[in-house]
Order: sequence, then structure tokens, then C-alpha cells
Amino acid sequence: MLESLKHDAVTELGGVLSGFWSGIEEQVRLAALAGHDYIAVQEDRVAVMALSHRALELATRFRESIEAEFSRWEHPSDTPQRERSLTLMSESELEVHLAGQQITELLDHQFLHPLAQLDERLRQLSAALGITRQRPNPLRPEVPVTAFVALFGADDLSTGLRSMVFQQFDKRLPKVLGELYEKANAILDAASFSASAPERVSGGAGRAGRAPAPAPRDAEGDGEWVPDGGTVPHLGGGPSNAAPAYPGGGASGGTTPAGGGGGGGGEAAATGRVREQVLAEALAAGRPLRYRDLVRDQLRAWRERAPGPADAADGIGYGPMQGTLVADGAPDGGHVLDTTELLNLASLLQGDDPEPFEKVLAGEDGRPLADVIRHALLSGVRQIGFDPAHTHFSSDEEDAIDLVGILFQSLFDANDLVGDARQLYGKLVVPYLKVALTDDSLFNRRSHPARRLLDAVTEACDGNEGKTPQDQETLNQAGHAVDRVVGEYQDDQAIFELAASELRDHLDQQRRRAELTEKRAAEAIHGRERLQQARRSAADLVASRLSERAMTAAVAHFLDRHWRHYLTQTWLRDGPDSARHLAAINVGDAMVQVDADAAEVRGAVVARQLLALQVPLGECYASCGMEATAARDAMARIISALALPDTPRTVHQPLLDEATDPADPGEDGVLRVAGGSAQLAFDPAIAARMRRLRVGQGLRLVDEDGHESAGRIAWISPLTGRFLIVNRRGVRKTVVSPEELAQMVAQGRAQVRSVDAPFDEAMKQLWQRINATSVNASGADRATGSG
Repeated sequence: MLESLKHDAVTELGGVLSGFWSGIEEQVRLAALAGHDYIAVQEDRVAVMALSHRALELATRFRESIEAEFSRWEHPSDTPQRERSLTLMSESELEVHLAGQQITELLDHQFLHPLAQLDERLRQLSAALGITRQRPNPLRPEVPVTAFVALFGADDLSTGLRSMVFQQFDKRLPKVLGELYEKANAILDAASFSASAPERVSGGAGRAGRAPAPAPRDAEGDGEWVPDGGTVPHLGGGPSNAAPAYPGGGASGGTTPAGGGGGGGGEAAATGRVREQVLAEALAAGRPLRYRDLVRDQLRAWRERAPGPADAADGIGYGPMQGTLVADGAPDGGHVLDTTELLNLASLLQGDDPEPFEKVLAGEDGRPLADVIRHALLSGVRQIGFDPAHTHFSSDEEDAIDLVGILFQSLFDANDLVGDARQLYGKLVVPYLKVALTDDSLFNRRSHPARRLLDAVTEACDGNEGKTPQDQETLNQAGHAVDRVVGEYQDDQAIFELAASELRDHLDQQRRRAELTEKRAAEAIHGRERLQQARRSAADLVASRLSERAMTAAVAHFLDRHWRHYLTQTWLRDGPDSARHLAAINVGDAMVQVDADAAEVRGAVVARQLLALQVPLGECYASCGMEATAARDAMARIISALALPDTPRTVHQPLLDEATDPADPGEDGVLRVAGGSAQLAFDPAIAARMRRLRVGQGLRLVDEDGHESAGRIAWISPLTGRFLIVNRRGVRKTVVSPEELAQMVAQGRAQVRSVDAPFDEAMKQLWQRINATSVNASGADRATGSG
């Protein structure tokens, strides 16, 4: 049976490349007729001709890769050691890999149901063959896509040819995979062991009589390096990849979102068993597996445990709508709205005043957003001919409403959304509810068009108060995209894709402006730091020459005013170790010595020194902006003071320069920290880790009100090591030293981790809320039981 499956897979998938390159050659020819870039056309022609000559070799390598995957499935011990070193990719290689990942993700979602069936039946086949160590499905979409990507070297595909090749592959592969999965499932279903599969998985009283042992963990992944912030979950083949982004920690890279320690393992395992049970029921019923099937029990448990709006600590609870939950019929004999009726209701609400939703998102209404959505829907139920008092939602629709409500509130909590952003998100609540009612992939497919639009709108609005013309233009573009969706969306999700693409194009233009803004902000901060450092150096030199030394008022005035300014200018223009700056220091030292010689009545020595200092003193006065006449008068005052032996001499205190006054930090509120950290209470170990951060590191910042927002290190000062932190749009948020950041981390006001896409971050917070509620409730139950 395994050999039959392998033969069919190699034959069918190998057919994808049959006549492949002749079709690409025709596309290149047609593109040449319509194009005007002769050089690009020639590059495409040369590249496709070279690949056509290698067609047989490429097809052979493609088939061998598929055969090798079956061999690895049958003999896991023969799997080659995975390369663990980090390598650099060229831009063309990266484009090819990203194109392959996108195709894999789309196919995983398209064939979710047949892949779930195939995984279960292959598990039974492996048990029959005595294969104890489980391997991924050798027929998953990732296998042919990876084999196809591996065919090309760094210079095999020109820029224009790359899109043609992957579009053609994406057009051919789904049809072949669909037929292959249907055939493979039929072959495996005909086997004697397939009849007891649902019973064995669900733990029924069938022939097996017990659930299968969990697959052992693949030892290859043990000890692998995990980057800061964890890894992004890959939506690869198999039923487990259809799981929500962060349900019980199952798909978040092994982390526990609720922050639990050892106690979270049992709950994660229980969640996994629930999902296995749901999967088994779906397979037994022969229906596609939906996202809500995987989270249904978790949502219901959360609704039972979550506090009502009056005592909800985080503003999210289930509240008074619990009585409307029904499974098979209305509790009072009323009408249960089906999906079509609910979609009609939502369509009637779409475009209405979003003020009720805005108030919840702005924190002006303490009710959960899901309850406000329910109230709005039930308020409009008369328009479709039903009595609101005897109309209820089904449990599936309740789940969709809850998910959308918590999602939008989590999105608002995870980003700095103010002003006009509230109205934009209020408008989007109803369209996204319609999407959630009909398409569960909104929650677990990163390439979903509605998901891409929400990411783009969030990036446009994050920290955007519209104070500059560019910021206002970005808000206007986001508003245009939202209005387009609200006005045109019925059931075609292409409108989300179109709106997201237009807004993303604008954001890409703004990002280039933001890069310039970041650069200017960094240059301004660097300039102020250099000026402050130069002034501090000059102040130290002046103080060392004036301290505990009696001298004439004229010389002391020169040192404290004109020489100080001259030192600052030479430090900034030429550097602290330059010959000019060292010469400027010598001028001040020479004036100190002249004053000392004059005090001892060494007239001839004083005269020679003053003659030698004429030119340096002239340069010093010129750097202070003094005219020739004013400079001569200043020189005359010094000569007059030094010529009289009885001129009074006292110890002078240097003036406190405004720029070096620690009580005046200047434009930047944390400049005083750059010179030291004696006033900060921080953990040296954490500070040492902060100093190792690099440009591009993501952060999560928490303000005084407990509101989170995304941040990124855009620049690190070479002088002080301070970090310029910006938001998603490149707008400056703050400037902090490593010690300050260590203090913020210790106080819980900052987290150093990767910055996810806005939708991903909102999903993470969604699951943290649900899991935290379940964990707290479980702990309370245990405490009550023990009491």
C-alpha cells in the first residue's frame, strides 16, 4: 500500500512539470511583445532557455525529492542531520523562498479536510508497519513546493521570470493535489484498519478500544536555538496546523501565553485532547473541520468563568447574555437565528452609526464589545420579522460574536490607537463579524485578505494623532479603505484585498519618509549629545584651571567665557583628540601661567608670553563672534590687569552653564541620564542584557495607564549607547539609556521581544485572556475543594 501511494505521488506530482517550460517560454514571448524594457526581456529569454535545456534534469530532481520524503517517513532513522548554522540569503533566493511559503500556506488551508483524514489514516498505516517514530505526512503540500523551490539556484530566475514560474506552478499544483488526496484517501479507506479509526481516536468501544499513544517528539528539534521573542508558528500541513494561533500554548512555539509555570502543562495537554476529540468527531461525521470546532469548548469555559461587566478587571467579560446561549433550540421555544438570518441582520447594521462600538473601544462603556454587538443585532431583529424577546443566537454564532468582540478589544489594547482610529475600528466591527460567521480562516490564516487589511489599518493608525500633513494623509487613506469595505462588502472578500493593497502602497511610501524621519531624529539626538559632551568637557577644563587658584578678574573672565566657548567649538569641529583642540587647551594653560608670572612681577616674561599669545587669542575671540575692535579691547583689559602688580587676585567660581545644568535636561527629557546612572535603581544583569540589544529589536511598551504599544529600536547612540525607540510608523516614542530600559523592564513597563503583526498580537492577547480566566478559575476551584 505504501509503495502504491509513493508511485501515485511521484507520477501525479511529476506531471506538474510536464510541458511546464514550454508554457513559460510562450508567456515570456508574449510579455516581450507587450513590454518596453529590452534588457529585462532578454534576461527572461536567456533564463528560460537555460531552464528548458535542463528540463529533464529538473524533473528528475523533483521526483527524487518526493521519493526521498517517503523514504524518510518509512525510515525516520535515515533522516540526515539538520544544518544548524545560520547563512545569508541573496535577495533573489529570499524572494523564491517567500513565494514557496505563500503557496504552501494557501494549499494547507485549501486541503485542510482531506489532509486531516490522510494524516489519521497514515498514522494507522505507520502503526501497521511497526513505525514507532512519527514523521510528517509525506503527501503534505510542503513536500512538492519545497522540492520545486530547491530546483533553482541564486541566479536561475530573473526578476520577471520568477513571478511567471511560481504563478504557473501555483496554477497547476492544486488540481493535481486534489486528485492525489482523493485517490490516496480512497486507497487507505479500503484497508481493513480504517473502519475503526474514528473509534480508536475518540476512545470509543471499537476494535482498538483505546486512544492511540501520542506521537513521540521528534528528537531533531531538541536543543535548537530559539531567537529572541520565540519563533513564528508555521502553518504547515496536517490538522494540528489548523489550530488557533495561541490556543492553550499549542501553536505558539511552545510558550505559555498566560505566563504560567509548571502548572500549565496539564491544561495544555487537556486542550490538546479536546482538539483531538473534536478532530475525531469531525472525521467520523465526514464534515470539514472548522476553526470554531477547535476553540468551542475553550470559549464556553471562558464564558462560564469570565466575570460580568460590573467586576471585569480588564473590561472583557461575558456578562448578562449567558441566558441566550442555546445548543439545539431556544429555551423558551423562540426562534434561533441561523447564519443566513444573522448575516442579513449584520448587513442591515453595516454602515450604521458605529458610536456604540466606539465607546466600548475607547473605554467609555464598561460592557464587553461582544455584548454590545449582540444588543445591536437583537435591536434590529424586528426588521426581519422576529420578536427580539424570543429570538436567540445559536452556539456557533455566539462563538463568532465572542471571537470578534474580544479580538477588536485586544487589538485596541495592544496598540496605541487614539482619535479618529476609534471611529474606523467601530465601522469595521460589523463587516468582520460577517467574515467570521462564514470564514473561520480569518483567525488562523495569516494571508487572509481581511487580516491583511486590519494589519494595514492598525499600522496606519498606531500612534497617529494627525498632527502633521503626512499623518493626516495616512489617516485619510486608512479611512478611505475602511469606507470602501463598509460600503461595498457583501460576501466577496476581494474588496478586503483591494483595500489592503491600496493602503499598503501608501504605507510603503510613508515608510520611506519615516526612514528619513528616523535618520533626522537620530542625527538631532546625536548632535545634542555631542554638544553636551563638548560643553561638559569644556566645563571640566575650566573648573580645573580656576579651582583653588587666585587670579585676576580679567583672566578668570577670559577663561570662564571666551576660552570655554573656544574649547567647545574645537571639540565639536575637530574632535577631542585633534591638534586644534589640544592647541586650544594650551591657550588656556598659557593664560594661567601668564597670570602666575605677573603675580610674581616677572614683567619681561609676561611681555614675551603675551606677544606669543596674540594670534591664538585672536582666534579664540573670533570663534566667539567678537569683532576686531571688541577683541582688542578685551586684550587691553587683560594686559592692563597683568601690568599692575597690585591688581587684586581672588579664587573665582566658574559659571554654571545652562546646557550642563543637571536640572535642565533640555529638549530631550532624558539627556541627563546619558552622563551617568547613579540615580537609577536597576539590575546590573538586566542592564548588561539591554546593552547587547541591536537596531531593529522589537519592544512592547506599557504606559502609565497600563496601555501597551509596539516599539522598535531604530538607532543606538555611538556616544552614550542610548536607544531611539519608534513606533510601527517610525515616529519617535522615547529615547532611553540601557539602564533606564533595564529599570522599565524590571517595573513591567517594557518587554523585549519580537513585534508581531497587529492581528497576531491581538490573537495572542485574546488567548492570554481566555487562558488566564481558565487558570484563575481552576485555582479557585482547587482552593475551594481543599477548604
